[in-house]
Parts: sequence; structure tokens; C-alpha cells
Amino acid sequence: MILEDFDFGNEAGDDVPPEELSTYFVEQSMFKKFTNKSKRLCVATAKKGVGKSALLQWLKVSLPERYPQDLIIKVRGSEVTRDAFNLTAELHNPNDYIRDWMIRLCALVNREIAKNIGFALTDDKITLVESAELEGYKSKNLVGCLVSRFDKLMGKGQPLKSSVKEHLELLKRIDNPQVWILIDDLDATFQNTNKECLALSTFFSACRYVLQDIKGVNIRVTMRSDVWPTIRRFDESLDKLEQYVDEITWSEKDFRKLLFRRIESQSVELPFELPKREPYFTNEHYEEKAIALVFVPKVRWGDKDVYSYKVIYTLSYYRPRWAIQLSKLAQANATTRNRSVISKEDIDDVWGEYGAKRIADLVAEHKHQCKNVEEVVNGFRGEDRLLNRDDLFKCINNKILSHMGVYIDEKKVTSPREVGRFLYRIGFLMARSEDEAGYHHYNYSDMPDLLSSRTTNDYGVSWEIHPCYRQALNIKKINRSQRKRRGLAV
Repeated sequence: MILEDFDFGNEAGDDVPPEELSTYFVEQSMFKKFTNKSKRLCVATAKKGVGKSALLQWLKVSLPERYPQDLIIKVRGSEVTRDAFNLTAELHNPNDYIRDWMIRLCALVNREIAKNIGFALTDDKITLVESAELEGYKSKNLVGCLVSRFDKLMGKGQPLKSSVKEHLELLKRIDNPQVWILIDDLDATFQNTNKECLALSTFFSACRYVLQDIKGVNIRVTMRSDVWPTIRRFDESLDKLEQYVDEITWSEKDFRKLLFRRIESQSVELPFELPKREPYFTNEHYEEKAIALVFVPKVRWGDKDVYSYKVIYTLSYYRPRWAIQLSKLAQANATTRNRSVISKEDIDDVWGEYGAKRIADLVAEHKHQCKNVEEVVNGFRGEDRLLNRDDLFKCINNKILSHMGVYIDEKKVTSPREVGRFLYRIGFLMARSEDEAGYHHYNYSDMPDLLSSRTTNDYGVSWEIHPCYRQALNIKKINRSQRKRRGLAV
């Protein structure tokens, strides 16, 4: 039985060895610009678990294959803080912050060159480019300038070791040497305060100046999808950066490909045979056939039958990491019941446990913004899945604000609208509008202005708790498996 030994793989793309990641990484069309040397700045935004870190891990592997002579520097946001570079000077205005960021970016390159030539820097201050020196780098290649600087630095007082000298000469001989700076989770601990908005928004201004003035630099950055609209509204100069920002999104087609690639990878690992590809099969048809080796082809969802991968797509909130976690839980449930494939009942059985994990993730991701976020979310326990604006505010007032003081981004909340907007911003709530054609969902990155004004009704949209959280919070409309377990009519 395939299901018993099947391994859906690691949930965290950045923890996966490069050779394993390459066997099932889904290359979306948007990612092509991230490997394009002419696109010098690219920013990917996404929620937790959508694939920001996996994208940079993939870039770390694929860029050397395309550009073997280039320097690739991959760091986390926590590694580019001021403390990491012993920067202590006070920053008073935006220009101070911009220059501070430029120093840090140049210092990253300094350190990488030092590693490549086998030279140990005993003093962090050596790795820093003094602000006055930045002016001298205009219209020059950054790597070339820094290599020359290291040459002078190491020549003082002692002769260069031959190996170090050889590395330096090699770097000098490289034709137009380039560096790729990959920064993952730039906004890891971001709070929506004026100080942090200024510190983060000026990073992008610094990137523009570096790319304008210095040759041989490409920058790739990932950050949360709710943070970019926030700093964009704070700093109007970022309108020039909008063209470089793309949100990582997953369509149903992408999710079908995600599950197929995992199954394809396991067919080699276990091994087992994939379905025969008939000449008349489309890619979609063939991928659906392969997925049916592990999942029931179609299940009942609402009032219609849909492919299983579409249910996974919805319940995972379009996040690959959550999709793999849900699949693993449903797989364990199915194998315990000696089933050969995962069914809708298996998904229903683990929906509550899975939802509890999603709430834990939500809390971990946003507790630094609101210490009460777990209590705030649990305040919706037993509520309806769909609320109008008045009912939403009534719930927040009666079940949350009347019992606790809530602080969001270090500011005390004074109205239910502020709590609602925060929950919308972090993805717990979705906006829903209805018309003759049906209903439509919107998240914060789609419509960041919702719940921002006291004087509008936000176009009359309703507010819906996302399905992935509902079962864990006993939200109205119990699924079939749970109704049967409670002795209710199915």
C-alpha cells in the first residue's frame, strides 16, 4: 500500500537539502524575474508558510548554476540588524537611516569576500565601509572596490599569504564580478510603530541608491504580505518601489502541481509506478491521475463534488507548508483505519487538530505585535462563520474588550474597529462581498483600506473567519464527520 510508506516531505523549504528541494520545487512563472540579472531588485511578499524561505533557498542553489562566478550571500533579517554590525551612532532623520542601511549592505559583501579569500576578520569594524567611502563607489563595481580595499588592508604590516593573494588576484580577474544579496524575512519582528516603519521603509530607499550608484549588485528580499502595504502607506516615496514588489500566491493549478511533484518524487524514492501517460492526456489530467494514488479523486464540498486537492487548497489557506501538514495528519488518520487513500472523512477527522495548529502558528507569528492575540482569537469561539460589520464589532466589544486591555503594535486599543482591522491584517478574517455573479473574498493585501475609517461601512462587505480556524473554534456549521461523532443528523 503506497499510503503507508508515503512521505510528503519536509514542511519547511529552507530546512530541505538543496538536492531534495530541486526534486519537487514548483517554479512559478513569477520566480523567473528573481533569477534575471537585469532585474536588480526583487521583493517577494507572502504570509507565513507560503514559500518565501523556499524561494530564497531555491535561488541559493539555482543562481550559482546560472552565474558560477558570482558571489551569493544569503542571510536572515535578524543578521542585518544594527547590532550585528556594531553600529551605535544615533539616527535622527531618514537620510541617517538610509546611509546606515547602505553601510550594512556593503558590510555583508565585505564579509563574504573575507570568507572567500580565507581571511579572518578579528574586528567587526574592519568589515564596515565608512560612510565617507560610499561616495567613492559611485559608478564602480562593488566587489572590485572592496577587493582592492582588502588588498590594502591585509598588506599593512605583514606580507600576504600566497593563498590569500591568489584569491584576491582571482577576484580581480573576474570579468564584471557581481554579488547577489538574498535577505529572508527582513521584517521578522516588525511592529507597526512610526520608528519601525521609518527603519524598514528606508531600507528600500537605501537599496535604490545602492543600485543607482554601484555596479554589480542584485538584491532579493522577502517579507510578510501585511507589512509592505503598511510601510507603503507610511512612506509615500515607496511608490517608486511598487514595481519591484510581487506577492507569492498559489492558484489551484499550482497546488495540483505541488502535490503531483511530491508524489512524483516519492515514486522514485519508494519506488512505485505512476499512471501511464496516454497521448491524449493534458498535464492537468495526468497530474489528477497521479494524485489519485494518494487521495480520493473527488469529495463532496458544500453542494458539489470537487477534486481533493481543491479542498486541501482551501483548508491550507493557499499555503504549501500548511497543505503538507494537513496531508500528513489526514494520511495518519487514513492509515490507522487501513485505508489505501486519503478521503474527505480523514480530512474532517483531523480538521480540529489541524485548526489548533493553525491558531498556534498565527499566535507565534503575530504575538510580538499583540501579546493578547491568542485570547483575541479565542474570543470568537462559538460565533457564526459570517458576520456583518455591526455583529463583528459587537462580538469584539462583548467577548474581548470588556474582559481585557488589548495592545496592538504597542498602542492601547480604544475601539473594536482596531481589533477587527488587526485580525483582517493578519488573515484571521477575510472580507466577503456578494453580487449577482456570486461571492468574492478579499484579504488585506487586496484591499488594505477596509476597517481603516470610522465613517464608512466598507462597501457593505461581510466578515468571514477563514475555514482553517473554524473547527478548532467550534464555529457554526459543523462538518459531516464531527456531526456524526456528536450523534447529529448528517
